[in-house]
Amino acid sequence: MSGIWTVLSLEKGDLELKLLPGIGGRLWDIVFRGRSLLFQNPDLIGRAVDLNALGELPTRSPQFGFPLWGGEKTWIAPDSAWIGGAPFPMLDSGPYGVESQTCDRIAMASENCPLTSLSVQRRITLASETEWSIEHQITNKGAAARHVGIWSVMMIDHRASIGVATSAPTIEPVFGNAGTLVQPADAGIVCTCAERQEFKVGLPNPDGRTLIRFGDGDTWLLCATDPQEEADAWAHGHPFEVFNSGDYAYCETEWHSPAKTLGRGEAMSFRQTFRIWSGDQVPGDIGLGPSDQELITCMF
Repeated sequence: MSGIWTVLSLEKGDLELKLLPGIGGRLWDIVFRGRSLLFQNPDLIGRAVDLNALGELPTRSPQFGFPLWGGEKTWIAPDSAWIGGAPFPMLDSGPYGVESQTCDRIAMASENCPLTSLSVQRRITLASETEWSIEHQITNKGAAARHVGIWSVMMIDHRASIGVATSAPTIEPVFGNAGTLVQPADAGIVCTCAERQEFKVGLPNPDGRTLIRFGDGDTWLLCATDPQEEADAWAHGHPFEVFNSGDYAYCETEWHSPAKTLGRGEAMSFRQTFRIWSGDQVPGDIGLGPSDQELITCMF
């Protein structure tokens, strides 16, 4: 395959993180105990990338005017500022340079986006056999101020259950029909992405903690971000979104940073910490709180 498809890896024990700098600086896959957890679009693997002709790439979702590569990436919110309904090509599909690489950390940076004068930096650090972090940073290199949010989008192989703990289980439809696949529970809200039914919902996430159960098995992922503060506002009106595809076998977990206005030369960052485990007994160092434990019970 061409250089843009060169995959880099961070490995400890049973955990491997695969990175694809050449196409949007993606976290291309999470492999845990030999199992791949993220979606990679089989229609696009190995394809040449022309940023001026992305619409010519094959897709089973023509309603979205951009390539659905797969993996996890940094988008710029709000999507209402996108041109033609597509994420900015340089930041989503362009090559990211590898700024530094060690056995447990890889830092990548985009080129300057000609449409927004924004650049994206992504730093992925493998802390242990069960923990890693993603640090997103966007910098405004243009003269005009821009109101933006950092938007981390992870494409997950079906099936998956996704839960957030909240005492105010407000579900905001964005598009499509979730039907009974998104439900309030005793401890929060649970999304069951078990079939190809297109929908997107916006959810609260006051504690900044999201739980994902992969398939019908016993592999779990916890994503922790900063808890919500009273002054926080998000570019899409909520800190967390779930999308379920009707065309491909994947769903998305979408985390949002609070939105900010960046002046010339200013930057903002957003950090996610992930913990992964398998089995009915949660390791003590995972750090689950009472609300997490209650939510896990609801997700079975």
